[in-house]
Amino acid sequence: MNNLSPRRRLSVDQHAATVLAALGGARTPVETVALRSAPGRVLATDQAALLAVPPFTNAAMDGYAFRAVDAPGALPVSGGVPAGVAAEPLRAGTAVRIMTGAPVPVGADAVVPLEDVTVDGDSVFLAAPPRPGQHVREAGEDVRPGDLVLRRGTRLSARHLASATAVGLTALPVARRPRVRVVVTGDEVTSPGAPLGPGQVPDSNGPYVSGAVTRAGGEVAGLTRCPDDAEALVEVLDHADADLVVLTGGASAGDRDVVRDVLEARGCELVHVMMQPGKPQGCGLWDGTPVIALPGNPVSVVVSFAMFVRPAIEALLGQTPRPPRWGVAARGWRSPAGRRQIVPVTLEEAADGRRYVRPASEGGTGSHLIASLAAADALAVVPEERDEVLEGDLLPLLDLP
Repeated sequence: MNNLSPRRRLSVDQHAATVLAALGGARTPVETVALRSAPGRVLATDQAALLAVPPFTNAAMDGYAFRAVDAPGALPVSGGVPAGVAAEPLRAGTAVRIMTGAPVPVGADAVVPLEDVTVDGDSVFLAAPPRPGQHVREAGEDVRPGDLVLRRGTRLSARHLASATAVGLTALPVARRPRVRVVVTGDEVTSPGAPLGPGQVPDSNGPYVSGAVTRAGGEVAGLTRCPDDAEALVEVLDHADADLVVLTGGASAGDRDVVRDVLEARGCELVHVMMQPGKPQGCGLWDGTPVIALPGNPVSVVVSFAMFVRPAIEALLGQTPRPPRWGVAARGWRSPAGRRQIVPVTLEEAADGRRYVRPASEGGTGSHLIASLAAADALAVVPEERDEVLEGDLLPLLDLP
């Protein structure tokens, strides 16, 4: 039943565009979560401040608050203002002891640090007049109510939650995690820990893709290991119940690779993408659900996930694109001209501030080098027009999923 007609050859960018086009601009629904549940989620709408920051005029230093016009000279200390209490209005010609963050009394317009005054009994001596506003943080100086604080598409972290809390937000609208069905095909793969028969290998792709989906912000809707059987694969895809299906293995043109026939029967296309590793790829819709078909080789799966699957999950979340990172090649290596090479690399931060990269496997850059993944810190991208990386070359880096 295999259809071995030639496949279209696409550039990496062309296939990436095809994958995103299969999503049809879809976004997952919005749900509101408490701040404690927001880390790692993607903000669905811009958020404005409800409260001013700081909410009241306060002291930026431990010291004494007074009127600038009353200095220099000796001023009697008329009281003290600790943090967390209301301050009585300042009596003209006096100073008050004040703590960092405490409200500045009405009438005071400057704070002098403890180390800049001389204390003599119940009075303080100021040798020089301070400028009005010195060491005083005005109400709303940082943020005013209505100011934009968080932008949609932001992957929320602890610092974002701190800002949200400070401006009075207690819950945030976020994109629902995309539900991703993971399907691993092949008679040769077995569940991790199961006895291995002749020609069988443990399934590393299933655990990898499942973990990478979670890290990318998705939710694993299920992991299925499917033999090289067309009817079984159709059954799995018919009941995927997901926003996205990621399928590994069986996408080549071998005698028992049924994935191509099953997917192409539903209008999905399998192509050759000009990249190394990860040449055989596929994409399309199965009853309206986007399907991304990856090779079966574990290193190819890692690279393909970074190039095509993670961007698809981020698009479903409406996530802001990640800023690029760069690294300097610590040594040279060969690259296949006409194909974009993606290499697992280790990173070394040097004293000169540069980030140096070298292939994680000293044995080469082939797609079979699974052990290199555990040692790798990132993926380095070599453009198609290059056939060699030279020491000192600047290379774009992708985060490892």
